[in-house]
Amino acid sequence: MGQPEEADATWVEVSSFCRPCRPEPAFEELVAEDVERWRGIAVEAGLVPEDNIRVRRGDEEVAVEVSPALDAYFTPVQTLWKAE
Repeated sequence: MGQPEEADATWVEVSSFCRPCRPEPAFEELVAEDVERWRGIAVEAGLVPEDNIRVRRGDEEVAVEVSPALDAYFTPVQTLWKAE
């Protein structure tokens, strides 16, 4: 197999899967389901899924990554509070 695709520091890895030794349809379905879940979040955020979600395939790992814009939408701003 070839070299793994380079990770881009501006994109955020949201899921990571160990690649099976042999091609397995169930594995590809699992990755596709995860991408579809992120597609729904991108649409909800008003973002184009194709521009904000990507799958990076390496020799041993398959990673689902989202753009900084989608990460910002999905990750709420941290707030400080204390229970009294």
